[in-house]
Order: sequence, then C-alpha cells, then structure tokens
Amino acid sequence: MDRREFVKSAAALAATAVSGIGHARQIGAPVAKRSILTCTAQFDPARPEIARLVAQSCKSIGWEVEANPIDYNQGIQKVIMEHDFEMFLVNLTGTSIRIDPDFFIRGVHYSGEYKPGGFNWMGYKNGRLDTLAIAQSHTMNIEDRKKLVFEAQEIIFKDQPGTVLVYPQITMAYRSDKLKGLVPQIGEGIGGFWSDVNMEAVGDGLSRTGASTDVKHLNPLAVVDSTEFAELAIIYDRLFRIGPGGKPVPWAATGMKMIDDKTIDLTIRSDMRWHDGKPVTVEDVQFSFKYYKKWKAPFFLTALNNVVAVELPSANTVRIRLEDPSAPFVSNVLAAMSIIPKHIWEGIPENANVDDPLKLPNDKPVGSGPFKVDYWRRGSEIKFSAFREHFNPPKCAGMIRIVYGSQDALAAAIERGECDRTRYILSPALVDRLKAVKNVVAKGYRSHGLYHLSYNNKIKPFDDPAFRQALNHVMPRKMISELVLLGYADPGASIISPVNEFWHNPAVTVPAEDVKTARDILAKAGYGWSPQGRLLHRRGEGQ
Repeated sequence: MDRREFVKSAAALAATAVSGIGHARQIGAPVAKRSILTCTAQFDPARPEIARLVAQSCKSIGWEVEANPIDYNQGIQKVIMEHDFEMFLVNLTGTSIRIDPDFFIRGVHYSGEYKPGGFNWMGYKNGRLDTLAIAQSHTMNIEDRKKLVFEAQEIIFKDQPGTVLVYPQITMAYRSDKLKGLVPQIGEGIGGFWSDVNMEAVGDGLSRTGASTDVKHLNPLAVVDSTEFAELAIIYDRLFRIGPGGKPVPWAATGMKMIDDKTIDLTIRSDMRWHDGKPVTVEDVQFSFKYYKKWKAPFFLTALNNVVAVELPSANTVRIRLEDPSAPFVSNVLAAMSIIPKHIWEGIPENANVDDPLKLPNDKPVGSGPFKVDYWRRGSEIKFSAFREHFNPPKCAGMIRIVYGSQDALAAAIERGECDRTRYILSPALVDRLKAVKNVVAKGYRSHGLYHLSYNNKIKPFDDPAFRQALNHVMPRKMISELVLLGYADPGASIISPVNEFWHNPAVTVPAEDVKTARDILAKAGYGWSPQGRLLHRRGEGQ
C-alpha cells in the first residue's frame, strides 16, 4: 500500500466510523481540534509527513487534528522553554549521552523535570513513576537498577504521556572519495565525535560537513538540544566520553576511583591547554561544576543539585561528593558536561553585556577540545580548525559546518561533491537516491532514538490517561515505518529502544492498530459521539 492508498483507506475508515455511530447520544462538548507542532520539511522531511499521517488516523475516532510545521529552533523554544504547545512530534535522537536509561526515564518523565529547559515538557506526573525515576538513578547494583527501569517502562507505556511511534535508524551519507576513517557511533552514525576526530579529508584536509539549519548558540551552559551538543563536544573537553559502542571512556580525566557510593576521585590530565594557550587546571574543573550549578544550567541542574562539594585533595585530583548515589553520573554528567575556562567565565556576566550567562551566544568560544572555532557566520557556516596541541588531535585539518537550508539542498551538494558528509539525519528518500551516486555511501546506522508524539498533559483532552491510551491504538506505526521512513525504522512501543538491549523491556510490545479498541476505551471512559460522528467529551467537560 502506498501513501495515497493509505490516505484513501483512512478516510474511508473515518466515514465508516461516522455512519456507524450516528445514533450515539450527545454527552459533552466536542473535543477541540488540536495541532501537532513539528519542524518543517527543510529540517526533516519525515516529520511533517508523519504528523499528517497521525492527523489522518485521528479522524477514525471522530477527532480533528492538524499538522503545524514551524522552524526547528522556534519549535524548540516554544516547547522546551515555554511549554506552549498541544502536541509535539519530535525525534528524540539517540545521542551518546542518552544511552544510559536515566535520560528517557527520569529526564523525560520525572515531574521535577517539568521546567523551562527540562525534557518533561509534557507536564507528566505519576507518583510511582517519580519514585522509580529517582530510585533507579540512585541504585548502583546494575541488576537491581534494571528491574526498576523495566517497571518504569511499563508504567510509561500504560499512562501514555506521549506515544512512541517508531524506532528509526539514523540515515546519513558521506563521500568516500573525500573522507576516510569515519567511526560510526551508536545513535549518532558518522556525524558524531569519534568520526570528527578520526576522519581524514583529502585535498586541503578540511571536511565540508553539511547541516540543514544553524545552531542557536555555542554556550555550554545553555545547551539543551542535540545539535548544540554535537558542536560543543568538539570545542570543549569533557572528563569522560561515550565511546563508539556506548560505554564511557576516560578523556580529560585519566582515571576514576569510587571512594564510596557518594564520593568520586578523578585524576585530571596535566598536558591540557585552552585554545588561548593557558593551561587547563583542576581549578578549572572545580570552577565548572560550581558555575554550572550557580547559574542553573538547565540540562545539568538536577544532577548538579546532588553535588554537595567539589574538592581538590591534590594537584591533579578532583574529588566530587554527592548527596545521594548516582548511577548515571559518569554517563550523563562527566561525559556530557563541558569543562569551561575559569579565567574567561569568572568575568561573565559582568563583562559580557548580559545579565545571565545562559543568554550569552558565545560566538567566539575558547575551549580545550580537539577543534577550535576560527569563525561563525550565522546562518551560513562555522569553521573549525584542528587544535594540534590537544592530547588527541584530529586527523583532519579542520571542518566547515555548512548550513544548506534544506535537506534537498544538502543532498544535492553531496551529489555534486561540494559537501563531504551529513552532520545529522538525512531523509530516507534522499538516502536511497544517493545510493546510486558514485563515491557516495548512503545508509542507516543503529540508533536508540525514537520518534515521539508528546502530549501536553496539562490541557484537555491530554490530561486524561484514557484518551491518551485510546490514541495509542490508532497510531499508524507501520505506515510511518514503511511509507515515510522507507523501512529504515521499526514500529515502537517502549520509551527504551530495543537497540539499547540491556535496558529495553521486551514485555512492552507494539499495540495493534485497532480503531474499535480505541473507541471502546473512549466509550468506557465516558466519551461519546455526535450524530455526525464528532468525538464528544464526557458530560460537563469541554475543550
């Protein structure tokens, strides 16, 4: 069945549903039309298509939904910072710092993360889930923790604060005649850190890496988005890195010793320098923790509130004392948080024309990472050059991150040989097209990410778990996987992808697409339908 046939069949199903319930009694006000906020096709052609398929499927229960694609960065601001949305279709990409289950369990679903910059933009709250989210993060025994994570997946699936639609591969392309030595990373494909530092570029030694949109800033305190994390990862060092296979590996810290469940000693390299030539010291590491916490860096705030002290017991040792044990601390803090130079940031905001460091665009960043920024022409390109004094210098001379404005333009640039590599996801249709181009490798890479339909749990009808459960049974997962993503995805259910095999709960299975089941759930919960087939709230409820 192609896309056109699916739309016709969905319309027919909706018409059948209307004719079959014309006799239903009116109960409450009509369920208001809602919109699915998502990015434009220029950023990701799949998302508007998926949103339209979901909207079409919702007609089968007598409910009007429309797709609302807007600029990617504008959408992130409205959803993550302002919580101004009804439904939000997002690709929660499988970045390296999301392999530990804490991000998807606690970060996305713990009620305390409903805040500007937090990832529980849905406003979801479940007392048992909150207990599990905190407990799994404090449980150091991995098998005991796994049991908690499994139970949490079951609760999230039952409550459906948002619906997992599909598990996509990360589809990308590169020029094999221009780049050698790329190292795929789980969840990031050939666009991640390990490819950046290991690739060799022919000719002038510069990789022309393409993206469809620019980053909003290069501020390590304000980072919340995966596109920003990718660029900051090469400018700034972290104490650990997530390796290509998903395990933490020492980086700026050469060693770690757990004194007890709440005390960590880190041995810091002595051969590091900032891009301005000054040495990186343990004082910089200590300052970074205190500064992020003082200014409430949104992505790290919850984890840093658990840090009670950062001490310097010796010239190359940093001791971190925690209030409670933290199982994901290495993966989600030490391997995610950028070390910043004290001699620069201690004068911010006072000397930077801002009242809050989170507002700093940081367009001339000074880090200690393997690449330094030569220039940033907003909306056009960022040029990075290799920092040869780094302890792990890149094998290429540098990288130019070029903004093409759309995925079609990006694919055309790869086809012409003007662009070497995609930084992020390229649509499956474009990947399939590029497969026929000489010297282009286009394929899907393993990812633990997922396409997620988030509901604003603070507004009707999404404040009702029964309504959300009914929606779970009309989602066109197979059509999305086959027609939009062209087989580069599998239907989804649990918030932890099967690719993340150890943490995935196999008991959480994909539900059948079944309009009758959805309608039965709604009827049992007290909803009804007008003679014209429009979905109605329970008596006394509206909007």
